[in-house]
Amino acid sequence: MRKQDLIPKTKGSVLKWQAYIYDLECTLVGLSSNFRQATLNYAQLNTGMRVLDVGCGTGVLTRLAAKKVGDMGEIIGVDPSVQMISLAQKKSLQLQSTAKFELGVIEDLPFLDCSFDLVLSSLMFHHLPNDLKLKGLQEIFRVLKPNGRFLGVDIGEPKHFLWWSILWLYLAIPNIATNIKGKIPNYLNQAGFEEVEIMGYWFSLINFWSAKKPALIP
Repeated sequence: MRKQDLIPKTKGSVLKWQAYIYDLECTLVGLSSNFRQATLNYAQLNTGMRVLDVGCGTGVLTRLAAKKVGDMGEIIGVDPSVQMISLAQKKSLQLQSTAKFELGVIEDLPFLDCSFDLVLSSLMFHHLPNDLKLKGLQEIFRVLKPNGRFLGVDIGEPKHFLWWSILWLYLAIPNIATNIKGKIPNYLNQAGFEEVEIMGYWFSLINFWSAKKPALIP
């Protein structure tokens, strides 16, 4: 079997060369330590939790979350990019983090049903075609335990009119238009989640969505 045959296929965007400048880009646009800490606050992580970070990129958030769940917990980051996962694993080793990383795609998560207490996804959903947004959320729903939570962080409907002077051009790009039209909660409901809510905002543009898998599935 060829090496490339082992790389999972996805309909979403895969960031390759961008991996080497991704952390710098996040810092330059104001998505560095304070943003990550806000995400962790909304995640409400506890010691011993089993957590999945979908679209983990270079693993910054994953490693921070690993400190929250402690040695009794477990966090796994998945991403479809070989370059992202390689960097995440390298940094995890250097920092002696307990976070684990592996290649994986949101439409076919390589985990058993009801495996995780919490699933995170930060700045990934705008990279997905609209049909994959729903499929991906259905997969997240599948791997969550009953009463498990999903915390999604991504571009949402702008809360300040000045953003529209920039973002109106993106209405021509379907996967981004869905986000800025505020449609993500609709996909969460379609996937079976309940208690869907926006917990907060970052720069009046990025939304923190929380959703819960019911205790009993009809």
